[in-house]
Amino acid sequence: MRANKRLLGRFILYGLVAIVTVLFLFPILFAMLASFKPNREIFAYPPSIFPHTWTLEAYTFILSQKKYLRYFLNAWVISILATFVCVTLGSLAGYGFSRFKVPAKRLFMLGILILMMFPGVILMIPYFRLARALNLYDTYLILVLIDSAFVLPLAIWLLKSFFDSIPVEVEEAAMVDGCTRIKALFFVIAPLARAGVIAVGIMAFLKAWNEFMFALILTKGAEKAPISVGLAGLFQAYSVNWNAVLVVTMLSIFPLMIIFIFLQRYIISGITGGAVK
Repeated sequence: MRANKRLLGRFILYGLVAIVTVLFLFPILFAMLASFKPNREIFAYPPSIFPHTWTLEAYTFILSQKKYLRYFLNAWVISILATFVCVTLGSLAGYGFSRFKVPAKRLFMLGILILMMFPGVILMIPYFRLARALNLYDTYLILVLIDSAFVLPLAIWLLKSFFDSIPVEVEEAAMVDGCTRIKALFFVIAPLARAGVIAVGIMAFLKAWNEFMFALILTKGAEKAPISVGLAGLFQAYSVNWNAVLVVTMLSIFPLMIIFIFLQRYIISGITGGAVK
């Protein structure tokens, strides 16, 4: 009897999880299938989930335009560079706060935490003026620096917690064997904190890939702007090419889905592990 109740409880739980999963994935599935429809079918009534006529016209239209290929290339370049900056600087800062006696360490850590509370919208004008003054307007560098700045506070806190959990004797043994402190950090300590490092890298990549506001105001065209700006450009004043919008959306979220599918265990363990000292 108890076994039957347990089996029924699991059945109900799995059923609810399946229903919630379908509800969350349905918009993505519908958009993916709609991207293969002719434009006239998108507004057909009654609507259908599967296309009556399958076509790759929208994909051909987007992928044949150098402008949109450039948007995707820019997004990859900015995201990869921002990830590298966040992982490197976050590891160095987190390690420093974890291992060295820094004056007013608690005050510094509190200040870093406060930086996470600033909404980006109040920094638009200062960043715009700074980019103009430093001749960084419409460059990769300014976008990488801004994307990194919004992730670094969390990265430092997260990695410091991971480094705190690793015994000091491990790096001391590495330095006795001939490693410098920097080599010990990147080749001994960082691999032990792999979950936290990967989680920081994923957060930095996703932040840079999805960033729109600063990319819009700090670039002036497809030369340096990421795909988020290119997607917004498809919404015209009097018309919207919905096929193209759906195609760009699918091509934009595909890398994020791949990253999440293969690295989700590192995301979960990195966030939960960094939350416990």
